[in-house]
Amino acid sequence: MDSATFAEVLRKFPLAVSVVTVGRGGAENALTVSWATPASFEPPMFLVAVNRLHYSLDFVKSTRNFTVNVLAEGQEKLAGQFARQSMQGEDKLAGVPHREGQTGAAILTEAVAYFDCELAFSVEAGDHHLIVGRVVDAGVLRDAKPLAGGAVLRYQKSGP
Repeated sequence: MDSATFAEVLRKFPLAVSVVTVGRGGAENALTVSWATPASFEPPMFLVAVNRLHYSLDFVKSTRNFTVNVLAEGQEKLAGQFARQSMQGEDKLAGVPHREGQTGAAILTEAVAYFDCELAFSVEAGDHHLIVGRVVDAGVLRDAKPLAGGAVLRYQKSGP
């Protein structure tokens, strides 16, 4: 199957848009994803697909934690803020209301919900890595509809 057809079909598949935050001890990073899903009820686990070339992949492996912050309809600008590459030394979370979660990763306090995870394992899956975390805390922060991908995010292959 060619990647253009696969990407076109994915645009019809609704996925919640989330910001994955990573960090511990003051070192932080964040990225926008739409490939995130629950992976297990017992124990509670959550899965995120991250491009194998993305800086945050190594960061997750070193800090061994991440939080999936589910964005609300109307937070497209916030999704865009974390979808871009940051400059060295730039604080992507500056000006974004957040608090530290149990794992040390940031919880965006204006998100709809969050899943705070300790890294269980990661596995290579083509041009992405599947990051699977054991959920240590989760919560609903407000009553709002989640921001859905498809129409909002463009699926495209990045990297070389």
